Formats: sequence, C-alpha cells, structure tokens
Amino acid sequence: MDVKINSASTYKKMLALTKPYWGQTLLAISFGLMVSAVMGAIAWLVKPALDIVFVQKNYQYLKYFPIAVIVLFTVKGVLNFFQQYFMKRAGLSLIRDTQNKLHNHILYLPVKYFDKEASGILMSRVISDVDKISAIFSEALRAAIIEVPKIFVLLGIAFYRKWDVTLTNLLIVPILAYTANRIGKKVKQRSHQAQKSVSYLTHRLSESITGNRVIKVFNRQPLRNEKYITDNEEVFSYNVKAIRFKELNKLVIDTMTGIAIGIVLVYGGRQVVMGLVTPGDFASILTAIYLVFSPVKQVGESYTTLQGIRASLERIDHVLDSPIEESGSIVINSFEKDITFENVSFKYVNEHRHVLRNINLSIRHGEVIALVGPSGAGKTSLVHLIPRFYKPTEGRITIDGTDTADVDISALRELIGIVSQDILLFNETIKDNILFGQPTATDAEIKTAARLSYADEFIDKLPEGYESKLGDRGLNLSGGQRQRIAIARAVLKNPPILILDEATSSLDSVSESLVQKALETLMKGRTTIVVAHRLSTIKNADRIVVIKDGEIAGIGTHESLIQSNEQYKTLYSTFALS
Repeated sequence: MDVKINSASTYKKMLALTKPYWGQTLLAISFGLMVSAVMGAIAWLVKPALDIVFVQKNYQYLKYFPIAVIVLFTVKGVLNFFQQYFMKRAGLSLIRDTQNKLHNHILYLPVKYFDKEASGILMSRVISDVDKISAIFSEALRAAIIEVPKIFVLLGIAFYRKWDVTLTNLLIVPILAYTANRIGKKVKQRSHQAQKSVSYLTHRLSESITGNRVIKVFNRQPLRNEKYITDNEEVFSYNVKAIRFKELNKLVIDTMTGIAIGIVLVYGGRQVVMGLVTPGDFASILTAIYLVFSPVKQVGESYTTLQGIRASLERIDHVLDSPIEESGSIVINSFEKDITFENVSFKYVNEHRHVLRNINLSIRHGEVIALVGPSGAGKTSLVHLIPRFYKPTEGRITIDGTDTADVDISALRELIGIVSQDILLFNETIKDNILFGQPTATDAEIKTAARLSYADEFIDKLPEGYESKLGDRGLNLSGGQRQRIAIARAVLKNPPILILDEATSSLDSVSESLVQKALETLMKGRTTIVVAHRLSTIKNADRIVVIKDGEIAGIGTHESLIQSNEQYKTLYSTFALS
C-alpha cells in the first residue's frame, strides 16, 4: 500500500529529519558560503586582469594574476572539500539513524502487520529508500543553501559590472523554473514506481535465498529466475525513464546556458565595440554568467532529485506511521491461578470467516492442556492469542482475573515461553542463541540449560563448542538439534507458562525421543499448553481439548474422550494422533 503526502507536509518532514544534524550542516554551509565568495572573487578578478594588464598595458602585473588564480582555486578546492565532507557526513548520519529508527519500529509492530507486508518489501524500505533520502543533504540542502548563494554572488557581480547585459539573461530563469517543475513531477512519479518495483525485487531475492532448498528439490531454478528477470526488467524500465527525465533537465539547462552566453557575446560585444564597456567588464560579465549556470544546473538537478526523495520518504512514513502494538499498563510479575478464555472469537484481518468461535476455556495453574484437531481447526491461532500476538475479535482472555488487553505486553510475554515446530535460530553462536532466553545468564546457567534440554551431548562434540557459529536459521544443525537449542533457550527463560506448538511433529523417532525427554524436563512445574498431532506428546496431559472448525468439540482425558467423543475417536482411529 502506498501513501500519498502533500508537498507541504513532505517538506516539513524533511526539515524535521535534518534537524539533528544542523551542527554538521552549519559547518558545511559556512564552507559553502566561502566557496561562493571565492567564485565571486574569480569572476571579479577578470576585469582588472584584462583592463590593467592588456588594455592599459601594465605588463608588470601579469606575473601576479596567475599566482592569484592558483591560490583562489586551491582555496576553493580546500573549502569545497570540507563543505562536501560535512554535508555527506550528515547524510550518512541520517541513513544510520533512520535505519535504526525503522528497525526499532519494525520490532514493535504487531504480528498482523507482517501477515500482509512481505519481508523483502520491508527490507527495501529500510535499505534502499533510506539510502535515497540521504540526498537531502548531498543534493537538496546543498543546492538550496550553498548553490543558491553562488548564483546571487555571481549575478551581483554581473549586475554591478553592467546591469542591462545581465538583465537580459534573467529572462531565461522563468523558462528554467517551469521546465524543472514539469520534469520534477515526472521524476517523482517514475522514482515512486521504481522504488516500489525494487521492493518486490528485494522480496523475490529474499525468497530465492531462504527457499533455495525447496527450489532445488522441485528443480524450479529456471522458473524462479524467469520471475526475477521479469521483476528486474520492470525496475530497469522505471529507472531508465527517471534517468531520461533527469538528463532532459540537464539538457535544457545546458541549452539555456549556451543561449545566455550567446546573448552576452552579442549584446555585450557590441557595447565593447561602441566603447560603452571595457573588455575587462565584458569578460568579467561573461565569466560570471558562465559560472552562474553551474549552480543553476545543480539547483535544477536537485529539484528533480528532491522529487525522488519525496517518493522514498512517503514509503518510509508508511512504515513509521503504522501503529505499534498496543500495551496495557498493569504489570504482572507472576502467574498463580488460571488463564481463561471468555466467549472468545477471532478472525484474521481481511478474512470474513472466524478462525475461532465462542471459545470458553479455563487453564489452571500447573495444568497440562493438550489441543488436538485436524489441520486448520484453529489450534495455533488459539495459543497465539495468549501472548497477544493477536487480539480476540470478540470476548476476552484473562490471566489471574486480569484482562490481557490491560496487561503490560512485555510483562505478559515474560511469563510465557514458546517452543514451536518452526524454530528460528539466529546466525550467531550457540551460546548467543541460548542466551536469547535470558541475556544476563552466566556460563554455568547456559550449560545447565543445555544439559536439561539434552543439547550438551552434541554441543560438546563441536570443535568450538558453545562458541560454534550457526549458519542462516541454524540449518547446519539437524531438526532435533535445533529443537533442543530452542528448548534450552526456554529453560533459561524459566517461564511459568509454556506453549508447545507441534514441537516434535517433524522429527524422526530418535530425535523425537530426545526432544520429548527435554520437553518433559521443561514442562515440570509449569502450566503447559501443547498443540500436537501425535499421541505420544499428549498422553500425559491433564486434559485434552478437541478443536473442530474453530470450536471446542470436547474436553477430557484420553480415556474419557475415546469413549465419548466421536471427533477424538476419528482422529485417533485415522492415526492423526499416533
């Protein structure tokens, strides 16, 4: 989804973005103004250089002017170096801080946001769009605050030398302004389309990397590559169109520069012939007019760049303006009584059908509850409501009698540990991954957690032990090993409430046996909600809750349900739970 922001609002946001870097920017401006003064001095010196040396034939001064020119250009180069350094440093600071802000904001967005926004698109906004807005400093502000003063200084000198010759050139300015405005609008439109295409391309690349095993096993490399080429061609097309308009703007300015100099040569040259101006005045005006069109060109280019910045800023704001997770104010530090679902119904955003309907369930402290049912029945959706990954559409969930909507969300999640089928391990060391459960834990506590989760038996065999670096998502470990690290992480967190979501469903029998032992250790003394298909993972549950089509179809022990519940008997007889 793209968000449109009016021009005034966008420029206001740009100023707000640059505010923290005005210290560096002011330094750059100071050096830039000195560059303007030096350029003015160069144009100013042309008159005495010609009139004194060549017209008045005072050739003794000839040796001083080259030295003056060398000195002025050297000073200009030094000043320009510092101006560029501080301006570009401010731009890099803007990239760093905006990316940090975006990343932090993304971490606190609700889970439902990621259901509708692809990861590659978010990556594009954090990397590509933020990189483009740094041009606020390198081009937009630089043109407005540094190039514009150059224009006034040079025009001032030209006016001082001969105002009527200079005035004829100013007639070109409205043409340039009109052209820049028209072209700028086109650039903004094409930049917006290009950035949108880049985000889809980034997502396509992300899928090719993370899904490379699936692609290989189905031999779909040609198909994926064809899709990537198609998306990349779209990016190429929009970028080429944006470049076309940007270069067209340069062409117009270059043409206007030639016209302006032509006017000076004709009109000013006649006045030299008529003796109304000296050759020095004429050359000084010609130099000033020639030099003035370089900053004019920069201003024109910066305007088109500014339109591209607006397009990127709108896309960044779409992320930053998305509301973060809502949190209550009540802080709870323990769980002592029960978790209760009261007439809870739930449906996902943009879906008409409820995934859960009228759920009434009380889970007592210390109890082990198993949720069973066919795929798509709503088991995982139900447990995801407990840590408030999603909010109930209707009804409420309480913990020790307090509505979870009123509970501080961080405090609520501190009470909950989750081990699921789809384990995410980070591309860090085994130690760091276990420490994710409790960052302040000691080495001894880490090793105890690994021992209790039966992970130490393979960690100790690795050459670097706990300092072994895991690859992307930990795929250099087996499924059982990844599960045991995840369990160690949960052991270290030591939460009173534990959610096991299909934690052993994809494991072989040997791995499942070890993981099951680790889970049994983890479950001791905790309130546990188990989502499972296999009977082996739920046989010791205090109660089994049968879910069918988003509703509770029965509650009881294995023995009672096998006798009285047709849904449970069907699941059992078709080996869905065996």
